Amino acid sequence: MTMLRFTPDITDLLQQHGERGRPDVTAADVRAYATTMMRDASTDQLRSEGAAAIHDVPGRRQGVTPAEAAERFSFR
Repeated sequence: MTMLRFTPDITDLLQQHGERGRPDVTAADVRAYATTMMRDASTDQLRSEGAAAIHDVPGRRQGVTPAEAAERFSFR
């Protein structure tokens, strides 16, 4: 099984949250998500769940737009 991992940077996540203007999601929710991802999406954890390959999806920090990131992967 191949897994795509979105590596959260709390600064980027909070910026995106602010840009989206979603009142149903708080900054505390965003921080909790980032904490969970950092804890539960380690390479060792994902391999223990059956991942044979793990690919980190690039984002803002790497200067990649969502459309550019999607072009890097094929889902067949």
